Amino acid sequence: MKQVLIAARTAEACRILRERIDPAGYEVTTATDGMTVRSIDLTRYDVIFISVPLENETGLELLSELREKSSAHLIAIVREEAASAATKKLAPLGIYIVTKPVYKTSLMQAVRFCETHAGNETEFRRRIAELEQEAEHERKLHRATLIVMGKESLSEEEAHRRIQKLAMDMRVSKYEVAENIIEGLLI
Repeated sequence: MKQVLIAARTAEACRILRERIDPAGYEVTTATDGMTVRSIDLTRYDVIFISVPLENETGLELLSELREKSSAHLIAIVREEAASAATKKLAPLGIYIVTKPVYKTSLMQAVRFCETHAGNETEFRRRIAELEQEAEHERKLHRATLIVMGKESLSEEEAHRRIQKLAMDMRVSKYEVAENIIEGLLI
């Protein structure tokens, strides 16, 4: 069951938003001010709706803080006339904007968009990590090639082939051979 936090200025506004969220599969908690939201353990929430302004604050600063503290999908609910300013400030942070009046379809569309986006973001982060690891392997391989070139007076091609041959003979990857060469364990 997904955990949802709704923060709005009044308990009535929280109740209305709660009713507009598809009840199946969602457990909803509500708050009426930023201090209450800040005191809650946000790590357990999958989606956080903040209807701005909140009591004693605009709510925009709170959303910025939440982006840093929580991995939940953040959805800001703003008045139509404030949407442009909110979008400029919050959209770069990955916060979805929904304008008032809020309809059930727009809320659920926002949740589904955030879920889809999160899946894409996870895949992008995984791919970036793979590419960073590949780049690190290539840097090590290049550094080991330079070491072999200097120690054995070989050309770059010959040094690279020597590393490949060592890897085949030892039945390990050429990156492991490169690490051993850099650490001074080989050559």
